[in-house]
Amino acid sequence: MKPISFRTSLSALILYYKGKNHDDEDTKLCAKGITEALRKRKHVVKKIAVSEKNWRRATKLPGDVVFNLVEDDTWSLYKRVGRRLEKLKRAQVGHDMLGFRYAISKACVKRKMTSEHISSAPYRIFNRRSKITAGVLTYPLIVKPSNQHAGIGISQASVVNTIEELKERVQYVFAHFPGEVVVEKYIKGREIHVTVLGNDGNAITLPYCEIGFGKKSKKKWNIYTYEAKWDKKSWEYWNAHIESPARISSALHEKIQDIATRAYQAFHCRDIARFDFRIDAKGIPYIIDVNMNPSLNYYDPEDATLASVYTLKWTYDQFIETIASTAYQRSLEV
Repeated sequence: MKPISFRTSLSALILYYKGKNHDDEDTKLCAKGITEALRKRKHVVKKIAVSEKNWRRATKLPGDVVFNLVEDDTWSLYKRVGRRLEKLKRAQVGHDMLGFRYAISKACVKRKMTSEHISSAPYRIFNRRSKITAGVLTYPLIVKPSNQHAGIGISQASVVNTIEELKERVQYVFAHFPGEVVVEKYIKGREIHVTVLGNDGNAITLPYCEIGFGKKSKKKWNIYTYEAKWDKKSWEYWNAHIESPARISSALHEKIQDIATRAYQAFHCRDIARFDFRIDAKGIPYIIDVNMNPSLNYYDPEDATLASVYTLKWTYDQFIETIASTAYQRSLEV
């Protein structure tokens, strides 16, 4: 696949959120990188930090395409911005607002994968009135807050081995995060991230990226925690590393590709999305996370999506222009 470029100048509007968490810093750097990339490709770009005070005005600013990076803690501002952009019939990069529930609810994602017969780790979903038991699931299990993203709420303590640990961790998640709790069978094995780019029949998978874990996790769980993703002061951040292309057999490659492309269609993804897989000892791939808004941070040397892009020998500028072009062309076909 070759990158898509525009012969004429395109205008883009970058809307982002200024928060104080590690992942909010990633969003700000992402907005900066996208702005710089499109300007290098001779496009006109307007970048603005969105708040409760200016969001209505911000959605009306000019731009042939709009990047909605307003990922506030509760997603309430993001939803208002996204819905207003749709009402104004703006060309918004990525998922539509009907698909938004999959961007913020792991429980919705798990139920959807079950109904679509997409390979996913066996699971249970708890609300605050549920009786907490493992049921038919076998240990170890991993406990996740349903309504969080970017690894929030995922730590070494998320993996449990007994009913006592399970109850303690589920109660911890309920105490610190809103919404349901997803408990999955922990899949011991390799972690492969797969980015899908395009729309409808033209969507393709980029070269796969593997998340590797170093020697420091030998007596720990090999999981991509919040600390591993964002906290540069943690041992987990320096213990995790990326490699693209992932070194896998052609048979496994085809299995993953089939699952990823079916999931992309099932979740009605647009323009770009990323699926995180774990591969068990039998070589069976399971989707463990769906990223409707994958990070596009030029300044993060461990960005899995960008590692896949660079394997294609594309530049970051070409990649961002391709995403913007893909969204713009899609909007013309509606």
